[in-house]
Amino acid sequence: THEFHISNRRRWARVQAQAPVQVDQGPLGYTLDVSLRGARIVARRPLSQASFPLRIEIEPEGLTLEAECMWTQPLGTPGLTVAGLRFQPTEQQQRSLERWMEGRKRAS
Repeated sequence: THEFHISNRRRWARVQAQAPVQVDQGPLGYTLDVSLRGARIVARRPLSQASFPLRIEIEPEGLTLEAECMWTQPLGTPGLTVAGLRFQPTEQQQRSLERWMEGRKRAS
C-alpha cells in the first residue's frame, strides 16, 4: 500500500458555501468553499487548465473573475469532478468577495 499526505497549504480563510458557478459555455457546477484567492467546486464537465472567466452567483449581483484550475479529483458519481481553482482578483473583485464572505460568516 502507498501512504501519502496532503498538506493544508491554504493561506486564505475559506467560507463553506454552495453558490452556482458558470463559464462562457453555461452552467458549470457549484462551489463547496470560497476564499479570496480560490474555491473548491463540483464541476459537471471537464475544466481547462488554462485561465478562464468564472462567474460565481453570489449576492447581490454575482461576480466574474479569472480562474485557473490547479487540481481535479473525480467524484464517485460519473461526470462529476471536484476541482481546486485559483483566483487572481482585482482590488474591486476582492472587496466584493470580502463583503460576501463576511455576510456568510455572520449568517452561520
